[in-house]
Amino acid sequence: MPIGRTAAAVAAAAALTLVSALPASADGYRAATPPEAGRAKVNVYTHPSFHGRYTAFTHSMPKLAAGGWDDIGSARNTGRRTAVFYQYANYRGASFSLAPGKSEPHFGGTSGSLRFR
Repeated sequence: MPIGRTAAAVAAAAALTLVSALPASADGYRAATPPEAGRAKVNVYTHPSFHGRYTAFTHSMPKLAAGGWDDIGSARNTGRRTAVFYQYANYRGASFSLAPGKSEPHFGGTSGSLRFR
């Protein structure tokens, strides 16, 4: 057997050995890690219908204005925790909750803070 074919056969055998050691799932890497039960993520946009400048928040923010986000046009919760938007900084005033997987295309206004529950 020529050297090139031998090297290819050894590489294929090594790959098969590695694959057989992985957990049986579509994405074995994620199955081997614990689930991200506390993952928090909400995308906020400056304009309605998820347009304009945007960012993703993964932690509670007592003062959204400090990061330039005092006006939010729309929001999409892509995490696994409820995102609660408050009218004023430091989690005060009227609030609006956005459950996991939900979105609000016309947020309509000022937000002072964001807390994940």
